[in-house]
Amino acid sequence: FSSRRRHTRYGTVTGVQTCALPISTDRRSAGTVLDDQTIEIKVGDHIYAAEQIGDQDHIKVEVYQGVVLLVGEVSDEAKRQLASQRAAEVEDVERVVNELDLATRANAGEMLDNTWLTTKVNTVLVKENPVEGFDATRIKVVSSRNNVYLMGLVTRDEGDKVTEIVRNISGVEKVVKVFSYMD
Repeated sequence: FSSRRRHTRYGTVTGVQTCALPISTDRRSAGTVLDDQTIEIKVGDHIYAAEQIGDQDHIKVEVYQGVVLLVGEVSDEAKRQLASQRAAEVEDVERVVNELDLATRANAGEMLDNTWLTTKVNTVLVKENPVEGFDATRIKVVSSRNNVYLMGLVTRDEGDKVTEIVRNISGVEKVVKVFSYMD
């Protein structure tokens, strides 16, 4: 599990917990994994390069199969829309899923809650393995404000079964599927 904290000249990017997928179990090719990581950095830099986005805003960028997920907090709708627009401008972005909340920036306790919820979800997925023969580490879990976002390259059946398990985990208020489907 990793908590990312990046310092850029536009601010610090941190606070939303994710689980990095090991390449050995990832269904994406190594090249696609690298492309997604590159897109993630470019999108974050491009968003924070906008004058309107500042230290009071907390935008976390996750990318899977070229799909950009934006989570965190911004102070107004104009910034929320600007973040989507700037993300879409980056080369190789397939689509943008904007789940930014209009709220004050998460504090340290809320960020720790994200970390705990992500760890809890990943543990349950590994323990309960929803699909026989399925490697639950193929699911990228992102948590923000008690919402859980699920990313990965899955079949519809796998995605539905994983979602049902996550939906029933204590502390999860909402589950958002951001899957790329194989079927």
